[in-house]
Amino acid sequence: MTNLALELDPFDGWTPHDKQIEVMECDARNVVMNCGRRGGKTNVGARKFFDNILADIEAGKGLPYKPPLNLKKVKKPKPRLEYWCVAPDYNMSEIQQEELSQVIPEDMIDTWNASGNFVWLKGYVLIRFKSAENPKKLVGRGLNGVWLDEASKMKPETWSGYLAYALADKGGWSIWTTTPEGINWFAEEIVLRGQFIDAGLEEDRYQNDPDWRNFYWTSKDNPIPELQKNIQRMIETYPERYVKREIYAKFNVFHGQVYEEFDRSIHCVDIQPIDLARRLFRVTFPRGEEREVTFKRYIGGMDHGWNDPAVLLVVGCTDEDYFLIEESYCHQTNVLVVDDKGNLEDCLVRRYLELNKKYPMEVIWADPSEPGDISTYRRYKLPVKPAENAIGPGIRRVSSLYKVKESSGRPNLYVARSLVHTIKETGNYKYKEQKGVTLEEPVDKDNHTQDAKRYALYNDWLMVQLSQKREERRQKARGGWI
Repeated sequence: MTNLALELDPFDGWTPHDKQIEVMECDARNVVMNCGRRGGKTNVGARKFFDNILADIEAGKGLPYKPPLNLKKVKKPKPRLEYWCVAPDYNMSEIQQEELSQVIPEDMIDTWNASGNFVWLKGYVLIRFKSAENPKKLVGRGLNGVWLDEASKMKPETWSGYLAYALADKGGWSIWTTTPEGINWFAEEIVLRGQFIDAGLEEDRYQNDPDWRNFYWTSKDNPIPELQKNIQRMIETYPERYVKREIYAKFNVFHGQVYEEFDRSIHCVDIQPIDLARRLFRVTFPRGEEREVTFKRYIGGMDHGWNDPAVLLVVGCTDEDYFLIEESYCHQTNVLVVDDKGNLEDCLVRRYLELNKKYPMEVIWADPSEPGDISTYRRYKLPVKPAENAIGPGIRRVSSLYKVKESSGRPNLYVARSLVHTIKETGNYKYKEQKGVTLEEPVDKDNHTQDAKRYALYNDWLMVQLSQKREERRQKARGGWI
């Protein structure tokens, strides 16, 4: 088998495009491909996966190896080398099997059991096909390598909870092939480890880990003429957000995103206090423009939680603009804890009092579902009030603030870059889908900062509208007396 492996040419009978050639020539331990649909990522992923297996065999990994004395009686012998192909479900893993069947020479195959989802190569080399639907089942002995296809669709614990540990045992490698599904764990934990790719994530967040290599290409980089005709048809007929995600493989655009207007390159700013007593801050906008901003007032938005995070957002307000300037994001933290002498210990009340001392808020609009908690906060002089929880109108209000206005060329809502939870959840906050139809109801996930934000901004708008109506009534009353 080793001699055969040495003779194999991964390019034999295959005409790759330039991006695929770069992948095959890469020797990084972890190769990550973020690509548009029909860009050829799965095709090259299968070849890179098999080429890495050949390299392990040629390097003599897994040796010395003692085969079972009676292989016929041993149904599951311990392999010399073991590799996994992981997909979001078993239906999608069939694509990996199909691609590998076009790559692995028949002379190297000992057993290919499609129903059992495994392949034995000669020399006791095992390839298993796994589903990531239930990550807890991805438990096993150490792995020499793994190929994750459509990784963006998988749960984060697929990697962080299981596969990363299985590879660590043997210093194994990984191949990743996917089209983005928003700025989720794959973007944050995997792509940002490597080198910058122009796929909608901020350049300064990339870690440049030499063990990780990113590859990025769009559907238009696959030069097959018939394919390009179909892609051009999609570009001309698909909504822009679909084209950006499916064709141009951008992370920061997704189907069903609640706040489609949100764009990190527009709305995320650096905010540094100059004089807290005067509410004076220096704001650096995405294009480098610096401005001193004085907030006329602060307001807050609060979402209760225990297993889900408890959130308090601080919002700085000018005449027309809002800036989300600080977040408290806590798991499993009690609302109130006092010692025998009545002093506050670590709890939400204490943390929020400290935040309110730094940013004295006029009002904190809270989820109205926990009146007992609201009463507790008010007992400790926090200006908490139950919010009007109108989801649809609230989302429309926030969306209107994110929208870049034609008159000014800018939005009316900005987010401090330091608010990592708020930024992440804003990008991942999506509407429900049912049988391919997007419903006007957000998914109950990635919504904790989003609820807090909505409570603050929508209820502040309601108060402004109420104040305007009162002023109109006063004007009418004055007119009536004249």
